[in-house]
Amino acid sequence: MSDVLEQARARGITRLCHLTKSANLSHILDTRQIRPVATLQTAADAFRPADTQRLDGALEFTFLSMEYPNTWYLAQAASRDRHFQDWVVLTLDVDLLATSGARFCPYNSARDRSAGARLGADGFNAMFAPTVTGKVTLRREHGHPSWWPTDDQAEIQIPGTIPLSAVHSVIVRDEKQAELEYFRHAQFGMAVLLPPLVVAPVLFDKYALSRSVRSGNRPPESPYIPRTTLAE
Repeated sequence: MSDVLEQARARGITRLCHLTKSANLSHILDTRQIRPVATLQTAADAFRPADTQRLDGALEFTFLSMEYPNTWYLAQAASRDRHFQDWVVLTLDVDLLATSGARFCPYNSARDRSAGARLGADGFNAMFAPTVTGKVTLRREHGHPSWWPTDDQAEIQIPGTIPLSAVHSVIVRDEKQAELEYFRHAQFGMAVLLPPLVVAPVLFDKYALSRSVRSGNRPPESPYIPRTTLAE
């Protein structure tokens, strides 16, 4: 076990998260991979970038977060595309932290084009420093859980592709979106590839999520059961 993975498990970290537009989910299922933008740009497949600015300058990496999504980033990215407002959160295996070349940034790496992203245990531990200065200076206050970074926007950069097998679930905003996602993929015979759907409204609300996790409270998540399954 790598030092980073060992420390993550000691902190109680159980999963990683990746935000993407709902429109990209079928592409991920079809290719059985989450691909970084650098790979997508050279492929023939159509894709809709989640972030058209990419101020982080790390196009060869896929960006993840610890335990919960970076909803602050989501609010900014969603505002740039009024036509595609549905997003999903993919939860992934924590073992990805042991990926060779994985980098860790204690704040949103778009701030300095990933200059603050570092390798190994030192980079990982910097995400949990008593004080982190990104856009603003943040401190670990009383009750801040060991599994949550000091800055809500701390990022993990994984090089290369991530296999679909590393995805545990797909989190959506509400039941209506869950029904739409299931129906959309069932129509094209891809429901069998779709990881379990989970409904968790708080994970899409930057203020509610931040208040909850920074005090150590995990927001509720409800598994979605397709109506076709209930009828059987």
